[in-house]
Amino acid sequence: FLPSFFKVDPELLATLQQCLTQISVEVRESQQILLVRYIEMMHKWNKAYNLTSVRDPKQMIIKHIVDSIVISPYLTGARYIDVG
Repeated sequence: FLPSFFKVDPELLATLQQCLTQISVEVRESQQILLVRYIEMMHKWNKAYNLTSVRDPKQMIIKHIVDSIVISPYLTGARYIDVG
């Protein structure tokens, strides 16, 4: 049993998992759930505050999560900032 906060759209979770498999990056299930929850919240608030030009949540996963995480195997430090 998971608290309602951790219940996410199964299609979005599947999209993230498929992308992670394609780029050969391992992310714990708990982290995947939090990343999908982040996308769901961004999608919700994007309607009111225009946070991103990307409107489709599946595309948000690709353009906001996967595009950033794909370089993780090449990072060696402890702290990072995504300024792009």
